[in-house]
Amino acid sequence: MVVPWLAGAALVWAAGCRTETGDDAAADECAQTCGEHATCDPVIDRCYCDPGTWGDPVAGCEPHPDVCAQAEQRVGHSACTHDLPDEDTWRRLSIGHGNHASFSRGAKYFVPAVPDPRLPILIADTNWYRTHFCVLAEAFEPLFPGVTYEDYQALILARETREYYGGTISELSVPGPQGERFIFTVEILGDEDEWLSQEQIYGVYRQLQDRFGAGELSYHPDSPLHVEQAETWDDPPFPVTIVAEAPGPQYEAYTPGLAFGRVRRFTDDDLVDGRIGPFGWQDIVVVDEPPVTLEGVMAAAVTGARQDILTHLNVLSALRGTPNVHVANALDVFEPFEGQLVRLEVLPTEYSVREATVEEAEAHWAQQRPRAELNAPPDRDGTEPTSLDAIPVATAAERTAAVSRYGAKATGLAVLRSVGDTEHVVRGFGVPMGAYFAFMEANEWEVPVEGGVERLTYAATLERWLDDAIFRSDAERREQWLTALREEIETHGVVDPALLESLRTQIEAEFGDATTMVRFRSSSNAEDSLSFNGAGLYQSVSGCALDAPTDAESACEAGRRSKPMSEALTRVWASLWSFGAYEEREYYQLDHRQVGMGMLANPRFVDELANGVALTGNPTELEDPRYTINVQRGEVPVVSSTPGLVAELNRIRVGDGTVSVDRVVQSSLVPEGGVVLDDAQLLELGTLLQNIADVYPVDAEPPEDTKVMLDLEFKITAEGRLMLKQVRPFAAQPYEIGEGRCR
Repeated sequence: MVVPWLAGAALVWAAGCRTETGDDAAADECAQTCGEHATCDPVIDRCYCDPGTWGDPVAGCEPHPDVCAQAEQRVGHSACTHDLPDEDTWRRLSIGHGNHASFSRGAKYFVPAVPDPRLPILIADTNWYRTHFCVLAEAFEPLFPGVTYEDYQALILARETREYYGGTISELSVPGPQGERFIFTVEILGDEDEWLSQEQIYGVYRQLQDRFGAGELSYHPDSPLHVEQAETWDDPPFPVTIVAEAPGPQYEAYTPGLAFGRVRRFTDDDLVDGRIGPFGWQDIVVVDEPPVTLEGVMAAAVTGARQDILTHLNVLSALRGTPNVHVANALDVFEPFEGQLVRLEVLPTEYSVREATVEEAEAHWAQQRPRAELNAPPDRDGTEPTSLDAIPVATAAERTAAVSRYGAKATGLAVLRSVGDTEHVVRGFGVPMGAYFAFMEANEWEVPVEGGVERLTYAATLERWLDDAIFRSDAERREQWLTALREEIETHGVVDPALLESLRTQIEAEFGDATTMVRFRSSSNAEDSLSFNGAGLYQSVSGCALDAPTDAESACEAGRRSKPMSEALTRVWASLWSFGAYEEREYYQLDHRQVGMGMLANPRFVDELANGVALTGNPTELEDPRYTINVQRGEVPVVSSTPGLVAELNRIRVGDGTVSVDRVVQSSLVPEGGVVLDDAQLLELGTLLQNIADVYPVDAEPPEDTKVMLDLEFKITAEGRLMLKQVRPFAAQPYEIGEGRCR
């Protein structure tokens, strides 16, 4: 009988051994006399056609046509295989999925149940055909004209009318105790009268195994009915594996979508200072642990480790419409595709990857590459900082003017303070873009250009490069030159002393003391819009108005190193020209000459109890009215990935002074069963979000087929106070399933 394996599976091994095709000695043990191209299996004393043949194994088998090649020629892409020789072929034809955490990959198969079938044995290319019905209706439509779903049920599932046994071959995410990795199911109607005999299951097993070279197969009873049957067996003639749910998902789709690109895998050894080298928007980037910094635009992101749902990588992927997914053992899974141009489709419960042609990739890129608009051109005049409460934001025209002068982040918080509870919105002031432009015009350096160097201002440098064909077309050159400019600005850029003095005065006026450590947050006119979000593109840096570059210790934080305000300013300004920021704007076809950098200045939080991101909706299920709360304990960030850590994820609904909480993912930093935010805190946060969502103005027309929600960052301070520190509108758009699914 079958005995459950508590670690995740139960296993029974057959007492007999499967006879390999062509083993004449074993065949002689059979009482059966088989026809030509057939071999007798002594385990059940039955003849089977050899691989590559079909027909009546007693009367004689004959070579079958390569209907998979015929189908490929007919439909214009891979359809199936009759013989799966190795793991490389298995990975190309199977798809990854997340329906069951114990399984990492799967593919559909057909085994004839009658001597004269229309199709020989085949394993479908499941990247194209996810169901048996799809294979019949699309790949082999001439053989099954007008086939309906009811026809499929009769052909595959029902005992009386069955032409084929059909099921799924799956790869286990964790091998069983005997090292078994591959299991197969056999689909039947849900009725005890439809049970298959051990001999029938063995026939499926034997014929599949003869043609499956990736590893040994084991039968998996995949329903309570099948398990009930298996428990009655004493000594089945085939291996049996009952699989229980494994801990932790093997697959998570954070941003479903379709991508074409060349696969580029980066190991941990490829990471430098937490980031990887340059890549482009035509690359599918595969990493194990998500880098802390991921500069550049990619066609899709695949990570071997899980991610938090509201990281910048996720937010930007959703806004671009580029897939972002966790696949266990991603580097190994995608190794066969290294450097190849592929089509990757990420769906909520499964994904597929296959080779692609240049023509279909270019057609996709031309259709999908977005074009955003800068609706607030930079205001180059004025350098005086202004309190958020003094920035005019009452009308749409005033808000546009504020973005032009102070940037979107400062304007958003000014609006939030004007419509929300100021007790829960941080104080601050805006630094105009005019200060950035004055700085860029006042500083010079030796500029790398094609063929040598020139001495130019920072501003003239960018004009020179933007007219350079090599800079515009060569990602590696672009990354080298932009990195050089960024290092120059941060190391040698000189900030106007008059600006530093005016900022010191503003800090005293706004926060009461010049010893307040201030967080200078990037606030560009190229971010936080419905058409261009820009999450995480630019830097935020802390600075103290009383610190000098020569000081060892900070005057704002005793015992900590000096953080001169001038260095904070230059680092924020330089981040406008990071490689990643440039690539993101380029992907959206923005005019780089029309971007500028303002700043939002707030007091720096220390020793906060929690920090997180909230969305007034569900970005992956637009009809879901619940709010999405992604929060982590302490100072560990949610918006950037922290290797090995997972943040708490909650979905909440607020009404009549109560909160309904669905706790989806537990933080890895709290004890089992613990929470980062309790129900009372989620009620307070949810109520605040609801009040803001009702009144916060969104001026721009949202893109077609999107749902606008608000994206807010918050903290629980060391004193236990809930504080909102950023807001931006977010246009969520669902991915519409394309090819590879039955219509």
